[in-house]
Amino acid sequence: MGWVNLFCEKTRSPVLLQAEERNQKPASFFMRCFSVPDGSRITHRLVVVLCFGWLLLANWISQRAYCQLSSTAGQVWKIYDIEPFMQVAGKGSEEHVVHWILQQTGYEQWHGKHAASLSADTMKLSCYHTPDMQEKVANIVKRFTADVASPHRFQIRVIGIGSVRWRQQASETMTAMPTATAGVQAWVVPRENSAELLNRLLSRSDVEELPVGPVFAANGVPATLAGVRERTYVQDITINPSLPNGWQPLSATCREGLSVDVQPLVSLDGELVDAVLRCRIDQIERMASVTVAVPVGNRPDVKIEVPQISAVRIGERFRWPVSRTLVVGLGL
Repeated sequence: MGWVNLFCEKTRSPVLLQAEERNQKPASFFMRCFSVPDGSRITHRLVVVLCFGWLLLANWISQRAYCQLSSTAGQVWKIYDIEPFMQVAGKGSEEHVVHWILQQTGYEQWHGKHAASLSADTMKLSCYHTPDMQEKVANIVKRFTADVASPHRFQIRVIGIGSVRWRQQASETMTAMPTATAGVQAWVVPRENSAELLNRLLSRSDVEELPVGPVFAANGVPATLAGVRERTYVQDITINPSLPNGWQPLSATCREGLSVDVQPLVSLDGELVDAVLRCRIDQIERMASVTVAVPVGNRPDVKIEVPQISAVRIGERFRWPVSRTLVVGLGL
């Protein structure tokens, strides 16, 4: 004889039900245990159906709330294959594609009132935007992935010249281009004249090239040229009773130099080059010195220095024919 503990809805007290037959099937037994009088059977079944319906409705609403993207401007979701470019450019290069798309299309287009998304990994680039924007994104992706078997390579050199008189010899072959930063100038030179111009500049006595020398940039991949030097100076004094004099000078290091990033990208027809140039220049103008008295011991006077540094940040974008060489003057 088996016993089952149930909970009675009306009396709110335990009820014991005894199975009538030992060989009765468990399913039949439980059906009897949960059976209700005929008068209320329809009501209970209706309650069960309503509860089950509410569960389905809640599940559907939650899926719609979390899975459906807003398409107020007719946005569509597309995925682009960037694996050919990644195999050539290397790990982490997907960010170059994303940054170029944002710069080319405008950052404000991705942070407006309509939902938009742009992300990339080592295999694909995912984009959620309007059909017009998808067309622009597709063209940019093609510029990164086309002709990866025989990519374009660009030689970049950074040289410093002590005088602006070099333009007297080069002005005949240079054609000016517009720039956005005050003091920055740009020109294009025919390829057949660029080698001669470079040799003239390097032969001058007031010319100094960055120690890294020429650097090659692949299509769509930024190249960085940097030259930095450090200078150590006495920044302050610190009191230390454990020392014989009770104090010691506090040294610091400041850095000055130049860093140039260039990211070139060839057009789909192979006739034009777009390039983003970013330049960071930190230069120590002078070290201002001041004498302070040490408040311990025999109170000696110590000279400390305060560096005065000028910082320049330049961001430019250029487009020129592949048959010509770009020359940029930073005006410093």
